[in-house]
Amino acid sequence: MDVTTRCRACSKELSGEAPRCPHCRTRTVPMHRGEGRALLGVCASLARELGVDAALVRVAFVLMFFASGGMSAGLYLLLWAFIPAKAYGRAPLQGPLDWVSKVANTPVDDDTPRWEKRV
Repeated sequence: MDVTTRCRACSKELSGEAPRCPHCRTRTVPMHRGEGRALLGVCASLARELGVDAALVRVAFVLMFFASGGMSAGLYLLLWAFIPAKAYGRAPLQGPLDWVSKVANTPVDDDTPRWEKRV
């Protein structure tokens, strides 16, 4: 039994595993690190998004690591922090970012410092 879905943008029928609509190129499944993980899943996620083999993306990251003197390791960790593990899950950095946003937007009286108000 073939699972089909509808594109949200153009309402065309799609196969269940299509990451993008072939008609309007809209993403049907959000970027995530789910399947094909080797280390943290960033290369598999990028490969799925770009439509290439994950081995090519891994080789590109290794080459970038040596060419940049290790700076691409920071890029890899940054991508890991912003790409969720599940298709409709939350990214690892999303919780702390939500907390900072909530603390920064708390209404405070003008005469009381924020740290006194929160205690």
